[in-house]
Amino acid sequence: MQNSEYFELLFHSSREVTPYLSGHLAHQAECYNADPHLHISKNNGEQIKALYERLSQISPEAGSAYWLTRTWDLLCWQPVYIAFISIYQLRALPNIKEMSQEIKSDFVAGYTFHHSDLTFGTNEDLISSVAQQLSELFSSYREDISQWTRIRPGFTNHLLADGLLNCIVKLQTYLPTLSNEYLLEQAKLWLEAFSLPNKHLLSLQIDTNTEQLRLVRTSCCLVYKCDGRKLCLDCPRHPDNKR
Repeated sequence: MQNSEYFELLFHSSREVTPYLSGHLAHQAECYNADPHLHISKNNGEQIKALYERLSQISPEAGSAYWLTRTWDLLCWQPVYIAFISIYQLRALPNIKEMSQEIKSDFVAGYTFHHSDLTFGTNEDLISSVAQQLSELFSSYREDISQWTRIRPGFTNHLLADGLLNCIVKLQTYLPTLSNEYLLEQAKLWLEAFSLPNKHLLSLQIDTNTEQLRLVRTSCCLVYKCDGRKLCLDCPRHPDNKR
């Protein structure tokens, strides 16, 4: 396949996961510095702060811990999903670090690649490569946020670990032939590539009803603090997940 065909497959596959995950390849005239796009080459602090403040206006009762957690999850969800789709469906990796993301009011949805370069290799090689890319990208977001509030690496690492393992579980939904043993091996590769402790593997359990993996997160998104919202089913605070 030509590189453009890989990207078309990526965009089709990502929209099948969710219509919000809508991407395209930029035309030469498109500038990644243009608002409202986030890009690693620019200071995104004010744009991210504006997102945080819109969340605080929508759910003032939830508090600053929720607003920050939600902001971070919104910044990271697309890059992580794209990494998994690229590796497990395309067997190829675009330059995710250099892609731009679009902020739409209180959400982050839509992404643009500005180069059609692809990296090919084994799963292990591609996971190692994308971990380096995403680590640099997320570090830049954390630096942008640190300009206006405190954000600890330990806090973001817990959210990242849960985000990675959530995608491992989702893989079994989209690729049901993958065994629990294989997925646990892949989960270990992802954690190691990001230098995250293997103890996070304990968050993955085998559901006795479905015989498939399920996740009990180590972090809480705090959405239950929003009026009318409940604990997520994979939340460590949920009564069904108490050990």
